[in-house]
Amino acid sequence: MDKTQSLLLLPYEQLTLANAHEAAELQRYRRLTLSFLPQAPQTSRLMATLGLQCEKRLELLRQAARCLELEACIKETPVCAPSFAWAQRHFFVVDDFMGDQVIEQAVRAAVESKNFFEWLLNTNATPELHQPLVNFVEEKEGECRVLLEFWEQRRVSVMNQRA
Repeated sequence: MDKTQSLLLLPYEQLTLANAHEAAELQRYRRLTLSFLPQAPQTSRLMATLGLQCEKRLELLRQAARCLELEACIKETPVCAPSFAWAQRHFFVVDDFMGDQVIEQAVRAAVESKNFFEWLLNTNATPELHQPLVNFVEEKEGECRVLLEFWEQRRVSVMNQRA
């Protein structure tokens, strides 16, 4: 038997992990929204929109927790260190090169987030959590696609400006 097939998480574990992860994602998108605001307002708006999607997912988790009578798992806003690095000297994006690097990090973090929710879906044994997790994986795939397309368009635009 495959190790991932033998590993099943209890509903409270799934809710706690999903809530902590999505709360960290929300904070990351809020930081990115502010970071791009002075130099690239359109990028800032994209990050704000992705943050709103995180808020919607957190609300869906709260609804699922209420349905399972496990609200205690997600009542407190989790404080956890994100798995992605945020060790930059500047809070604000100051030029195109830095913006490109920050967006690349955002793409990588989005892929990591999608993989995390795929893992949660694969370790789920609770019918009430199945559809929300399926939706989260689909939304995270869309998030990855949007960020990747945005990053590619931005790079082409910057190259055209330099030419």
